[in-house]
Amino acid sequence: MDDLIHDDVMYQSSNVGADELGIIMSEEQQMAPLAPVIVQGDDDSLAEFGYKQELPRVLGFWTTWALGFAFISPIVGLYTIFALATETVGPTWIWALVIVIVGQLFVALVYTQLAEKWPITGGIYQWARHALGKKYGWWAGWIYIWALTLTVAAVAYGGGEFLNQLIFGGEELFPAQKFVAALAVLIVMTFVTFISMNALKWVLYIGIFCSLAAMLPISLALLVLHREHSFSIFTDTSLIPEGSSFGPAFISAIAIAGWVLLGFDAVSSLAEETKKPRKVIPNAIVFSLAGVGLVDMIGAAALMLAAPNIPDMVAGKTGDPISSIISHTLGAGVADVFTGIVVVAFTACGVAVQATAVRVIFSFSRDNMFPFSRLLRRVDQHRKSPTTATLFTFFVCVVLMTYANALTLVVSFATAAYYVAFLAPVAAILILRMRRSWNHEGTWAMRRIGPAVTLLAFLWLIFELVNISWPRDQGLAAWQEWAVIIGFVICISTGLIYYKFARPYERTPID
Repeated sequence: MDDLIHDDVMYQSSNVGADELGIIMSEEQQMAPLAPVIVQGDDDSLAEFGYKQELPRVLGFWTTWALGFAFISPIVGLYTIFALATETVGPTWIWALVIVIVGQLFVALVYTQLAEKWPITGGIYQWARHALGKKYGWWAGWIYIWALTLTVAAVAYGGGEFLNQLIFGGEELFPAQKFVAALAVLIVMTFVTFISMNALKWVLYIGIFCSLAAMLPISLALLVLHREHSFSIFTDTSLIPEGSSFGPAFISAIAIAGWVLLGFDAVSSLAEETKKPRKVIPNAIVFSLAGVGLVDMIGAAALMLAAPNIPDMVAGKTGDPISSIISHTLGAGVADVFTGIVVVAFTACGVAVQATAVRVIFSFSRDNMFPFSRLLRRVDQHRKSPTTATLFTFFVCVVLMTYANALTLVVSFATAAYYVAFLAPVAAILILRMRRSWNHEGTWAMRRIGPAVTLLAFLWLIFELVNISWPRDQGLAAWQEWAVIIGFVICISTGLIYYKFARPYERTPID
């Protein structure tokens, strides 16, 4: 609390102008160049971007890193894709995960430069806006908010599924039971996000501790004590679904793996709450992605090597393969404990996603870019957080979760929309480089490799966006096969209506 008060006082004192102090300067003094104002403990003033400090700057590297790690979440990620990826291309899907990690690292390196140049809450929206202007930034922010809000609903619903599994076991559940469990998870997420930054911080820490305490020892036990296959299964292209061709199946697996390594950009949403953000945020972006990628690789390899019946997993006969593998090798009791940890991991992940969404909505609204901006940009003076935006995300997610049958549409579109949002600032920097007007390489040794990394990040995002969006014949209803296209039609249509009639880019007070 003392740090919070200290930071707030330092901000206020550093932004008191000469007129407010009653100082009368001579004409020569007014014309003289101003010396830089140095604020002890914080070398990044928002004044240069036209904003005042409303959020308390109290966070260090570990909390900022924790947000990114919890958002990506190795447990949530593996549970999301393990079964589907295995059923798509067998054990070789682990190489698809490697490709996605490398591709996302290119993106993360580009983001380190953006985070250093523009350390502003709003991340992707602010980066796109400052790079190519208000109109471009508005569309980037609009799609980004859709992606984040839909992800909050999807994570709450996924956490509710595991909560039901923990309470009711394998019983058949009614839609109302699924909704109630998802709502319970969402209420906990919203309460934590609403109450204070300290509560949010400790939930993130607890979620990460539970994830690592579960994933790493279980993975080690599976590798050392319960390995049933040789490492050659990861190069055996015959272990694929019957009637499938390896090439197309592997490309589909890359699309699936791309669903989960999202959220390393989220740490930029805490830029105005982080001390020395130009140093901390870039480090947190890279290390949150690298950390989760490493844990995902270890966990995926250990689970696959310990699987008792890979052909049944590939054929989709195992149901929940992760729980089945753990139960078979380590016992049903360990599997139940692990399910409880999964619920905690989903909750921490949801808190990270919701906190990110809230701050992007706050940043968007602060520029008068969003409906009801006057309400959504408010910062509660007691809690020092955008509480109105928090409640807004809660009610939107409740509406989304009411239509459980549309969950496939929500998840599929949210992932594709995230890649469009990812692409916006990368494309902007590539354009600036082509115009020779980008002059910030940052401290990540990007001076020589920056242009190549930016191009590789751009090409990777284009490939993965098309890969994820491509309709594939999976035996689903037509609206599910075309979920991404339908989602974009809805998102772009509503955006065009608001963009045309409200003209938000003309109302922003910031150039």
